[in-house]
Amino acid sequence: MPRNMVRLTSAALGTGFALNAVRLRHRLAGLHLLEPSADPPSPDFRFVLASGVRLDDETRRAACSFAAREGLKVLDLLPGDLPTAELLDFARLVNTRTFRRDRLAFGRSAQHAVVVEASALERLGTPLPAGTDLTGLSAAELTDLMEQLKKCAPTTTGFALAPGLRSVRRTALERVAARPGNTFVPLSAALAARLAAGTLTAACLATAPAWGAAALAGYALQPTLVRGRRFAPADRRRATWLRPVLGSGDWLRTARAAHALRGPADPHPGLRAEYQAEIARGVERFFEPRRGSCPWCGSSDLRHRVTARDMYQGKPGRFTLEECGDCGHTFQNPRLSPAGLDFYYRDCYDGVGERHMEKVFALQGSAYRDRARLPHPHTAPRTWLDVGAGHGHFCLVAQDVWPRTVFHGLDRSDAVERAERYGWVHRGHRGDFPELAASLDTAYDVVSMFHYLEHTLDPRAELDAARDVLKPGGHLVIEVPDPQSSLSRLLGRHWIPWMQPQHVHLMPFANLRQALLERGFTTVVEQRVTGRPGGDFCGAVVERFRSWTPSPRYPWSRRPPTRARALAHAAIWTCSVPLIAAAAATDLAVAPFLGAVRGGQAYRILARREA
Repeated sequence: MPRNMVRLTSAALGTGFALNAVRLRHRLAGLHLLEPSADPPSPDFRFVLASGVRLDDETRRAACSFAAREGLKVLDLLPGDLPTAELLDFARLVNTRTFRRDRLAFGRSAQHAVVVEASALERLGTPLPAGTDLTGLSAAELTDLMEQLKKCAPTTTGFALAPGLRSVRRTALERVAARPGNTFVPLSAALAARLAAGTLTAACLATAPAWGAAALAGYALQPTLVRGRRFAPADRRRATWLRPVLGSGDWLRTARAAHALRGPADPHPGLRAEYQAEIARGVERFFEPRRGSCPWCGSSDLRHRVTARDMYQGKPGRFTLEECGDCGHTFQNPRLSPAGLDFYYRDCYDGVGERHMEKVFALQGSAYRDRARLPHPHTAPRTWLDVGAGHGHFCLVAQDVWPRTVFHGLDRSDAVERAERYGWVHRGHRGDFPELAASLDTAYDVVSMFHYLEHTLDPRAELDAARDVLKPGGHLVIEVPDPQSSLSRLLGRHWIPWMQPQHVHLMPFANLRQALLERGFTTVVEQRVTGRPGGDFCGAVVERFRSWTPSPRYPWSRRPPTRARALAHAAIWTCSVPLIAAAAATDLAVAPFLGAVRGGQAYRILARREA
């Protein structure tokens, strides 16, 4: 390696280590220190303790007093002597400065002790009598519990540093087992990044010792920079002076633990058998006969638009979208039957795919807020029905924008019932909207349909139902993909909003506006949606790689999973990272210009129902 390159690499590594330490320290800056309290522990709180953890009376009083003062229903306690490796892991997973106000943040824990209001445990179906502790939980069980508690208390969950709480030693196996499954960076990727950084540092040290030593110093000083003076782990000196050696050992133990805890090659053997039996019968039976006319205007002037595979799950089948030459309506032809839709929706938003979709939804906070603001200043809704609410993420975030509004959610899946149990929606309705509309006992100020109409078999019937449940003067908010987007032509079948096979109807703006006018609505606001998270170019690259190498662990994969196929899948996705990064950069670069060229992914309409 040329000497100048070694110097540049060493400087970049040292700077990166230092900046990452500053970032992690910043993420811990929201931690408050428990202060002594003479008040007895509140009878409203319960204590949940990991195995081997003891909590003295002084810490119990201080924790209850802090939680009551801060209005917290859930308080996770960090020991003051939390080992360095666990402290760094915690800082990587939790931004304590934003955690409480981030309604979509996943529940996290330092895995020692939690103070919980009794009502939160009751909501989860685990009531505890007053004065009773829930003890003996493993670190993994405590992590799972905190994920659920955060859902029950999305803005009243927090952290505090408890100097009197002593940490328990955990093996690498216990730490890996307790790692949350909904992290955005998989453990394998984190280990690969650490290995790459360590290898580069060693190469620089061997080639240019002085420059390599500077990079190594940045790595060794990370723990000291992160913990500051508030944390005093027993290994604080060794963690700094011996970090190059200890870090390598920790990496090896973590990698071995990850290997030991690796699940079976086929995690869904029973489900695989069910899927393979259905696929063996042929997926052609899931389609209705091809129609020869446009379902929107009746014209027979139909043109092929795209033919695509299952763009998200990779289930077998090919799906064609055709465009009407007269009105521009784009629709699936031949269309999936109700049984076909059930087959292709299965395990996407629930079951096998639920955890991944939770991560996708958690990244949409800014989009949810933008949608919630659309009715302002035209109305101040007291009641709002979100149709196609799913897990209730929009309603949860919209409560920040409209804190006095009562939100109801409607969806076909049982996710909306869980959303009601968590309090993400004030009331959940399960079923088909046109069938339920007549039985809803509330006339709503606002009805919203965000990326819902394109999934339905009869969009006009959905609009009729929205009109029927709205008050006169109420507002309907709709967001749907724009089939006339210039990027839909440029990217072809890789344009993510085609979302085959789930998107059945894609309506041009003029068609939807006319349908609303026919139903007594007046359009108030029209918006093009550009620069959304996920991006068009980034999404196209991800879709291309997903079609090349669908996960072998999916139960609908034609070939049974093997270790070799899993490694090949991981290798291909590793190679995709530079292309995905370049595509994401392209999305950022073109975002300011999309409005001028009718780009972007979707459009929004706010329409008022006239008396």
